Amino acid sequence: MLDIAFKDFKAKKSRAAMCIIGVMACVLLIGVINIVMYEMQSSLKGDLGTVDGNLYFEQNGTAYPPYGSVLTESLGNKIMNRSEVDPNKSTEALFSPLRNGISSNGGTPTMVVGVTPGKEQAFIANATVIGKSSLVGESKNAVIIGNKTATDYNVSVGDTFKVGDNKFKVVGVMKKVGATGWPLTIDSSMVMSLSYAQDVSDRQNMISTVIIKPSGNYSAQAVENNLQDDYPKYDIYTKKDTQKTIDNNLSGVMIFMNMINAFIFVVSIILIMNVMMMSVKEKTKEIGTMRAIGTKRRSIMALIMYESLILSAIGGVIGILLMAPTYNVLGILMGATTQFNILHVYQAMPATVLEQIVAVVLVIGTFSGLLPAYLANRISPIEALRYE
Repeated sequence: MLDIAFKDFKAKKSRAAMCIIGVMACVLLIGVINIVMYEMQSSLKGDLGTVDGNLYFEQNGTAYPPYGSVLTESLGNKIMNRSEVDPNKSTEALFSPLRNGISSNGGTPTMVVGVTPGKEQAFIANATVIGKSSLVGESKNAVIIGNKTATDYNVSVGDTFKVGDNKFKVVGVMKKVGATGWPLTIDSSMVMSLSYAQDVSDRQNMISTVIIKPSGNYSAQAVENNLQDDYPKYDIYTKKDTQKTIDNNLSGVMIFMNMINAFIFVVSIILIMNVMMMSVKEKTKEIGTMRAIGTKRRSIMALIMYESLILSAIGGVIGILLMAPTYNVLGILMGATTQFNILHVYQAMPATVLEQIVAVVLVIGTFSGLLPAYLANRISPIEALRYE
């Protein structure tokens, strides 16, 4: 039956091409949409991973990064002097988008992060730094920058560059933290002294948050409870809040993307089913001849199903191969400067996305062939032989 199916492809090239293009478009669109959703989710999770083990005391209603939070430095000092707070590992911090700065792909702006010199690890955490990882003993305009910031401004350790009226001297460059092509806050950051960040952002005596590491005698939960009781008008952002932030940021996008996936999937099934029904109609006399010489019904059904599955498989393979260039085009339209090859696409995709694509191909091939196969089985040999 397989050889008959392949012979039919050659005889009806335009019909076979139509099926292949339909499946290819379906797989391509669903695959790219899923990669984009995965990268968005991975990027946000990676960004919020810097919160792990810390608590962020900030203005009510803000999340991460807390650039929308505004606190007085005097309030920050009160929080820092509490017994629950480890003063050596905690810091007052200012987050602010850099004025006149470059926005990376996805619209992520260069983020000014001001911290107390010597307390950089509260934000940098375990990021690997080329050069110096501390601002202690450096000039006031010294900065430790993220990988994306270094790329955007084309600078490295030891360079000095100017943005607007502000001049920065690079003493350290963090290696890329984000695993995907979407930049994280830390990758697009400029870590500098708190006082200089206040000057750059024109927010003198103001901070955005206090990054808190609990002292040895207190658990994170205990610190959160104590601070929330004493400062009910402020938020204590913790690790448990990260999933809530992810859900809030992505829920609407995920619903919309999944609706597009479902629409593409249904349209592809209908398209291929119509083409396969045309194929059955064109082969009415041939199927009647096969039935007349004793071909079993299940063999006829297998012929139609084989044809549908083979066309779906070919379209699926082409769709997967075209994911990388399509993803690159999408990235260019969104302002990306980094291009990825097919290997990156496979590396960026979790196994569940590839499994979903394979499942889509199988389901399209199976369901598109069921009705045409059923109709082929109902063809009467006598009527088929008289069919013109």
